[in-house]
Amino acid sequence: MCSLQIPNCRGPYHSPFTTCFSYQQLHGTVIHSSFWGKGLCSGSNGSSSSISATESRFSDRKRPPFRVFAMSPSSSTSGSAFRMNLNEYMVTLEKPLGIRFALSVDGKIFVHALKKGGNAEKSRIIMVGDTLKKASESSSSSSGGGLIEIKDFGDTERMMKEKSGTCSLVLERPFSPFPVHRLFLMNDLDILFNRGRVPLATWNKNILTSNLRCSTDGGSNSGFVTFSSKYVNPRGWKILSDQNKTSYQQMLKSNGHAVPLSPLVTIFSDEESAAGEWAHGSFPLDEYVMALDRASAELYYNHSLGMRYSKITEQIYVGSCIQAEADVESLATTAGITAVLNFQSGTEAENWGISSKVINETCQRCNILMINYPIREVDSFDTRKKLPFCVGLLLRLLKKNHRVYVTCTTGFDRSPACVIAYLHWMTDTSLHAAYNFVTGLHSCKPDRAAIAWATWDLIARVESGRHDGPATHAVTFVWNGHEGEDVYLVGDFTGNWKEPIKAVHKGGPRFEVEVRLPQGKYYYKYVVSEQWRHSTSSPTERDERGNVNNVIVIGDIASVRPSAQQQKKDANIVKVIERPLTENERFMLAKAARCVAFSVCPIKLAPK
Repeated sequence: MCSLQIPNCRGPYHSPFTTCFSYQQLHGTVIHSSFWGKGLCSGSNGSSSSISATESRFSDRKRPPFRVFAMSPSSSTSGSAFRMNLNEYMVTLEKPLGIRFALSVDGKIFVHALKKGGNAEKSRIIMVGDTLKKASESSSSSSGGGLIEIKDFGDTERMMKEKSGTCSLVLERPFSPFPVHRLFLMNDLDILFNRGRVPLATWNKNILTSNLRCSTDGGSNSGFVTFSSKYVNPRGWKILSDQNKTSYQQMLKSNGHAVPLSPLVTIFSDEESAAGEWAHGSFPLDEYVMALDRASAELYYNHSLGMRYSKITEQIYVGSCIQAEADVESLATTAGITAVLNFQSGTEAENWGISSKVINETCQRCNILMINYPIREVDSFDTRKKLPFCVGLLLRLLKKNHRVYVTCTTGFDRSPACVIAYLHWMTDTSLHAAYNFVTGLHSCKPDRAAIAWATWDLIARVESGRHDGPATHAVTFVWNGHEGEDVYLVGDFTGNWKEPIKAVHKGGPRFEVEVRLPQGKYYYKYVVSEQWRHSTSSPTERDERGNVNNVIVIGDIASVRPSAQQQKKDANIVKVIERPLTENERFMLAKAARCVAFSVCPIKLAPK
């Protein structure tokens, strides 16, 4: 039997869910299942009624080299309860099977790959990630070739010894999609270890093979030899030397700061003389992997891993939401946190099953000051409007010598955005440098544009009127007219209405003009086929002479009490410009940020 180690990949998660029916209800009837579809026949073990619709389609033709059954965990007699796991099935294949199995740290044996053109692939039912539950014994066995339960690597080894004949397998389909793309990730170190067959020993009872075990648990310990290089580190050795059969998920959750270690130990297949090509499915996997590579920068929040946080400075920590009392106690004892700035709303906490009342009471018991200031999740406008006050709160807490834990639900967006804005505004660090500093220490993807918007809003707080400096925003003015029209844009920003800018036809009725402008208020109009017109798709306002003009207000003025007003409908598109600040802009930003911070009452930590 061939054996080689595979790279980082999680084993499939299986649910113990089963469905109960009476034997009379199921005998000779048709079961409707989300997994099998319609037409699944069932009955007692070994009866002709247990053959599925897959086999019945071949009844009048040549019988294929496989059969599919719906399985019951135990034999049933008439009148007894009949239990069936609808995600479990049995298939009979000719050898060689054409299946490569994998062993996980939790002791599960599951399908890792299928040989192209092999019997398993021809069955069109076995999929990567299916767990092997039972298999038929060898023909030489004294029990007569019945089904045996697959408990470990040794059972699978005995099942695959024979190179010819038929073999029946009972497999279970996982409830969650199997991460096929992770099977392709193999580093040079893993390949070298596989080629050299460098062994490692383990006493972990999850993966201890039965034919290497001692007769009694109390006698001595036996080791199982594997070929996995990724366990040559302190955390890997801790798993291999564990004699208490500790669950891998329990170990991972108990060590919140550890990077998840791959729980796959080794892969193996039946020996074949002819070389073949192995695949993980019939779909174009190369294209799938390339698409995943393009999306590799995306972050996904896993609530089950518990609270995750990173140290940014001696006084600032940032991370995901506090889930339980133990998290509060860990922050107090391990990190020395004395204040929590939380941007998660009560509704969010309730949706995640978090008791805000219990968390607040635990913070009070641990002498941690808890400040809740909700910001709507995935709302750039709400983040932009509330960010100045958030930074003001953070500055007030730091001035009182608090060690602050800044948190939101995921720890990916709102909380790191507050820390980046604090470094940018209060420490005279460029936005680019502050962003790279925080994202380099903590895995996150905060709304960079919202921070830039809030920066210009802060500067506008201490300016009188229009911004005196380079452009702060890029505006795309949109005119919806008719094809063939000659469209120009004029306004306050086109040489005081004297230098029209020709619009570009974008197809159909749409014309566009892109202009870079400092923040402020501007009047403008369109000249369409030598006729002065205003757009009905954008806000209008009368000037002092009574003329109706379009009006656009670029930017806003930051406030410690941001209003909940909705943005006006406008066909024009405004984007913020992120650029290095001038010396005058840096001075005004520092002044405005401190004005907002000192507008926060130091006793109530609320707007004065």
